Amino acid sequence: MAENPSFHSLDEFKMGQMTEQLIDVLDQLATVLESDGATHWSQWMRKAKAHLMNSDYYGVEYFLSALGGMGSLNDLVLGQHHVDGVWAWKPGYVELNTRFDALRSEAAALATAIKRAQ
Repeated sequence: MAENPSFHSLDEFKMGQMTEQLIDVLDQLATVLESDGATHWSQWMRKAKAHLMNSDYYGVEYFLSALGGMGSLNDLVLGQHHVDGVWAWKPGYVELNTRFDALRSEAAALATAIKRAQ
């Protein structure tokens, strides 16, 4: 079996796959965040993705820095708004937050695995 010259080991191959998965999940996260007007966090995901697409490991660290602490991505709840000064839920907020939570968790797991492998 011929060896793939782009990868020196199985671990490197797996890292590349995880990084590609993380890039995809970050893109999906950015889209979900944009759909609810969370532009700050959407831009954060796109910046992390851009670093990773340029083979810059900082994208992992940058994404992970969004998690934890007050006001972090972990505190974000989507689907809230005000109608005539009264707080209300937008239609579909349960599904939106379920999707957001799944993507956030998947991205965190991938980024953590990549970080541990470094």
